[in-house]
Amino acid sequence: MQRVKIVLGLIAALMLPGIVRELPAAPQRDEWQENEKLDNTFKVRTDRDFRLRLDVDAGEVRMARGQSEDELRVHLRYSKKEFRHAFRFNEQDNFLEIRFDKEGWFDHKGHRMTAELEIELPRDATLRADCRVKAGEVDMQLGGLRLADFALSVTAGSVNIDFDQPNRVEMESLNLNTKIGESKFRQLGNARFRDADLNGGIGEMIIDFSGEMLPDAVARVDLDIGETVIVLPQDTGTKLAVSKFLFLSHIDLPVNLHKEGRYYYTENYREADRGFQLRISSGIGELRVERP
Repeated sequence: MQRVKIVLGLIAALMLPGIVRELPAAPQRDEWQENEKLDNTFKVRTDRDFRLRLDVDAGEVRMARGQSEDELRVHLRYSKKEFRHAFRFNEQDNFLEIRFDKEGWFDHKGHRMTAELEIELPRDATLRADCRVKAGEVDMQLGGLRLADFALSVTAGSVNIDFDQPNRVEMESLNLNTKIGESKFRQLGNARFRDADLNGGIGEMIIDFSGEMLPDAVARVDLDIGETVIVLPQDTGTKLAVSKFLFLSHIDLPVNLHKEGRYYYTENYREADRGFQLRISSGIGELRVERP
């Protein structure tokens, strides 16, 4: 797979400079004076669904459950000359839009940019979230919330999503889409989704379906170029379908799966209380499926 890694490196080298610019590691003392800090709190309703739309050009984005039952808290730290933010909150509609925009992608003056966004989510509000990040580092700890619908799209950067605790409601749909970079999706079974779509572009991915998955959950994984590890849930019977991209896909499946027709089954598929259907479309690169 050394050739795959070389191809990935060349593609990233060609594409990333147009999206994310390399920044000097050591800021000057007076540059910190150009940074803005902002803390804002929004009180949301818990008697109806709360909708969150997040649109970020670039930066470090962190999201996690907060301490409040009905308040969403936003912490911003950014270079005033480089970024603009906007909040649009409709209390009646229970809707919040957060925008974090870069002021010109190609007029960077050479100093260090600061762009940090941290969101603390309310614990008792039923949430429907649509998050879009063009470039940056994304870290979301989403366990223990009430997520009815969740979508994330990242154009370039590293992504880490973890459901460390079971979702407190059934999730209707989970959509995760990354274009370029490294992605780690942990304990997705705890998202308790009914239907999931995961799309990987160029880069390395870890997709871990462990956790308290709903019965009869369905997921589709669509891969383009890279190396991917998919971890099947341990106590859930799994039905697996895999398609490959000619001879450019290398697929490694667990030895304890048995094949019937074009499907693979775990040995506990017919006896398990929960069943999981997974369809994988592999692209160029290596796919390894594991089962604890």
